[in-house]
Parts: sequence; C-alpha cells; structure tokens
Amino acid sequence: MKKFSIAWYQANPDFVREQNAIYDSKRPSHWHSKGSKDYWRTKVQAHKIRAEKLNRLPRWADEQAIEKVFRDAPDNVEIDHIIPLQGANVSGLHIASNLQYLTTKENGRKHNNFEPRRSIIYRAEISLF
Repeated sequence: MKKFSIAWYQANPDFVREQNAIYDSKRPSHWHSKGSKDYWRTKVQAHKIRAEKLNRLPRWADEQAIEKVFRDAPDNVEIDHIIPLQGANVSGLHIASNLQYLTTKENGRKHNNFEPRRSIIYRAEISLF
C-alpha cells in the first residue's frame, strides 16, 4: 500500500474527496445525524454487531425492545449495559432490561465495572414509577 504525505493530500483534494465518496458508498456510516431516518437503525445495528461478536445477544432477545431503548434515549446520554458485556467478574447479555441511560461522565466512571448494589437500587427506583 502506497503511503501519501499530508502535503500530497492537501495538493490533491479532489482525488481524496472522490476516493472518500467511493469508500463511504461501500460502507454505510454509523454516524448519521439524529434527524436522519437511519440514525437509530445504524446505532442499534452497531451495538447488535458488537454484541453478536461477543456472543451476548441471545436468540430470545426482543430486538424491538432493544431498538425502542435506543430510539427513546434522551439527548446527551449514552446507552450502557448495566451488567457489562465483558466485565472482569461477570458478563451480561445484550437485552433491553440490561440497558440504561448514563451521562458521558457517569459512563466513563463506570467503565466495565458492575456494582450489584447500585443495580438493585436502580431497578427498585424504576419499579416504583
């Protein structure tokens, strides 16, 4: 594979743009804007592909419920697995009841950890409403 310098890319913007368009047409982007009709579908597919690779999407999983969790997500939140798919001591499933909304800061703090007490409290709060 031939490597090009930054100067070459800057000197040939039309060629680079054309090659990028060819690349994008062959591989649908997972970064559609939220307003586009395919945004949630691609986001769900990205998570589904990731979960399938990890063998964490059971056959009995309700894919419509999972899609609803993604579709109904408020702005400025990330969708996180309560029980991580690749935790150190435990691994969960990619199912709707294992998904939660977290802010970016909370999700970064949680990382791949699982806190059973927090999970029980979180589920109890949900069942109260």
